[in-house]
Amino acid sequence: MGSEEEKVKNLQRAQLLSQQLRALEDQLQILERRRQEISIALEELKKAEERGENEVYQFLGANILIKKDINSVKTELEEEITMLDSRINMLKKQIDVGRKELERLLQQLGYVTERVKGSGG
Repeated sequence: MGSEEEKVKNLQRAQLLSQQLRALEDQLQILERRRQEISIALEELKKAEERGENEVYQFLGANILIKKDINSVKTELEEEITMLDSRINMLKKQIDVGRKELERLLQQLGYVTERVKGSGG
């Protein structure tokens, strides 16, 4: 009949999907941390502007700092936040779709009987 073969394929798909979800969640955490760092930097730039500063030093890597106009640095960081927000939202959607598919597979396999909502530990 092949139902055992189908079960094995679904189990393999569930395992692969679980691994992919972990990778996406790790990527999401990295992007969210970067977004938080940039938000903090923008707050610091705002404080510097309020003190009347027009230029700041920006770290380029390899121990290189350059003096730049505060507005250009703000613009760069705001653009990066916009890009990060877009990638974060895309990842969240991918994770949501993946979780639903994983849940469906696990239900088919008999590992999950019903969706538990709001359970806390």
